[in-house]
Amino acid sequence: MMRLVFSLIFLWISTHSFAQEKSFTLEEIFKSRKLLPRFVQGFNWFSGTTYAAIEADEATKTVSIVLVNALSGEKEVLARSEDLKFLGRPIDFAHFEISSDKEHILLTGALPARRLKTGGEVYLYSRKTNLVTKLSRIKGDYEIVKLSPDGKKVGYVRNKNLFVYDIATGRETQLTRDGNANILNGVFDWVYEEEFSIIDGWQWSPDSKHIAFWRLDQSQVPEFKITQYDSLYLSFLEYRYPKAGDKNSLVKIGVVSVDSRRPQPVFIDLAENTDIYIPRLDWLPDSKRLAYQRLNRQQNVLELFFYDLEQKSSRLVLTERSDAWVEVENNGYYFLKNSDAFIWSSDRDGYQHFYLYGYDGVLKAQLTRGDFDDDALLYVDEPNQTLYFTSAKDSPLERHLYSVKFDGSQMQKLTSEPGTHSAEFSPDGSLYYHTYSSVSTPPKFYLRKKDGSLVRELENNAALEKTLSEYRMGKAQFLTFKNASGVELNAWLLVPADFDSTKKYPVLMHVYGGPGSQTVRNAWGAINLWYHYLTQQGYLVFSVDNRGTGFRGAAFKKLTYKKLGIAETEDQVSGAKFLASLAFVDKSRIGIYGWSYGGYMASMCMTYGNSLAEQVFKAGIAGAPVTHWKFYDTIYTERYMDTPQRNPKGYEISAPLTYADRLKGNFLLIHGTLDDNVHFQNSTALAKKLQELGKPFQAMFYPEQYHGIRGPARFHLHQLMTQFILEKL
Repeated sequence: MMRLVFSLIFLWISTHSFAQEKSFTLEEIFKSRKLLPRFVQGFNWFSGTTYAAIEADEATKTVSIVLVNALSGEKEVLARSEDLKFLGRPIDFAHFEISSDKEHILLTGALPARRLKTGGEVYLYSRKTNLVTKLSRIKGDYEIVKLSPDGKKVGYVRNKNLFVYDIATGRETQLTRDGNANILNGVFDWVYEEEFSIIDGWQWSPDSKHIAFWRLDQSQVPEFKITQYDSLYLSFLEYRYPKAGDKNSLVKIGVVSVDSRRPQPVFIDLAENTDIYIPRLDWLPDSKRLAYQRLNRQQNVLELFFYDLEQKSSRLVLTERSDAWVEVENNGYYFLKNSDAFIWSSDRDGYQHFYLYGYDGVLKAQLTRGDFDDDALLYVDEPNQTLYFTSAKDSPLERHLYSVKFDGSQMQKLTSEPGTHSAEFSPDGSLYYHTYSSVSTPPKFYLRKKDGSLVRELENNAALEKTLSEYRMGKAQFLTFKNASGVELNAWLLVPADFDSTKKYPVLMHVYGGPGSQTVRNAWGAINLWYHYLTQQGYLVFSVDNRGTGFRGAAFKKLTYKKLGIAETEDQVSGAKFLASLAFVDKSRIGIYGWSYGGYMASMCMTYGNSLAEQVFKAGIAGAPVTHWKFYDTIYTERYMDTPQRNPKGYEISAPLTYADRLKGNFLLIHGTLDDNVHFQNSTALAKKLQELGKPFQAMFYPEQYHGIRGPARFHLHQLMTQFILEKL
């Protein structure tokens, strides 16, 4: 143990070691942009080796939409600010899309959603006529706006119905007619958006002749009301939110021809059992078939089907099963264009790996194997039968680019710099847009050839690195320790710039800990600047990835099934005890902080965790916590806990409310009153319970704030938490 301690002292990752004199202020961190990294604005691959981007002129306060030849750097200006006006006024757009012939540019806003959703006002700019047409002329809510692949039409959802606009004729065709507040065509309900990470509820066929779409009937889903306090007599935010064990939306998949004079959607026969999910839907390259994934309510059986448009029938291709839950992948599958085969990601052998299947469902090859998890599928080079992807092969803390042949041979690592790498390949696969960062390196953006050779640096954030070099940044170290069961856990420890191993320091533990997540990553932002600020106040900051987190294999992640919070809390307690064993830690001053699932974990640690043996946490901050899983949504909760009807004991032992009588230490409870994700009722239920038990605690609520605290209130939040830490820890 002591040999490990000494190694910690001498192997700190010093991020900026030159003339560090200045100390951070909360105002600089939360009110200024000078400490934020720069990103490449509006980068999108267009065709071949050409990408689209937005160029801003700071002097004239104007922007241009340009196409850039990635190899030569030559630019073609497609539109300038003076072109993008309607009735003499500049168009305020958040998203643009260029037609394949470069003749038209679609301009849309961004709508509030779980992720970026195009919509709002919709405009179409013609480069040929230099005119702007407003497509959102008819009053209504416009959502999910997209050009067709051939660039001749625009599809969109208005008032929960699908429409297509023909650019040449200016004619609008309505594709569905039953949309209303409860019948959603081409858009999703709250829980699909949040838990399946999908916004786009309809898809163009590759030949632009059909649209496939989700239809959700949420009329049976209970309605949830959130009080808004910004008016004299109050008002309510009302929406459909299925809590664990309640009814979900009924899902259908429809297909409709966009060229028909009287479009009539055809709905796929999905199953006799309607209590299912359809988390993914994709066209096959031939435009004649659809691939859809069907997931049972318990989320332990996932089936891949192919639907034939002409025969109007489905065929089961592949089935995934699990004793716990099956992961629904975002970037884990790809349908080859030149052969009847597809790439598929699965953890069936205990780790997340890639497989090559034929359309007949027969396995052709396992492409990757070993005791590591692969991450995202990036590009499939069909002529050379090569898959490009990111993986945690070297370490769960890092992501590197790899390639492998379709027969599973010649797996090659393509990046070497320690940290986190990602890539977006050009349409022809000859180049990729490379993003890199580490815990000590702000994001850097490059264009590279497929072999990894540098074409051009797009942004290196050198200015930010220079600015940060003037500050007394903390020193970070990645480390491992064993929990009470002998399982090795990953962690990081941040110490002050002037760290003195002969002193005793208080420690704040940062926790998230949710299924498949990670806080211990070698990536920029894994250790935020507020934690560096706390080191300047004389604190250490520590984080550990407990059992249940990601990229340690399926067994490590799924161990928490049906009993969330138990093993995770025990591991956080093990982390606190590990800290207490270090000579430079004041074991009487260890605290814990987390938000969302991390807020749940902080609540569990201050109640259940502090009752496991002696009290290990002196103080805890729980932001937006789940306090009983009966309060949370169906898809997320049941994936990990099953339903409360089938697993009542699991729900009870996993709830901070159950252990409220065991609260020890200084506890701060925080929540936004408009939180539509983890409802404010979670915190009011815990507060009520603690009050009934006579347990002292502190609380802060943020009116008109959602799951994340934004705007001026975010500065107030960190003032509050900082003061609590200084006074109570």
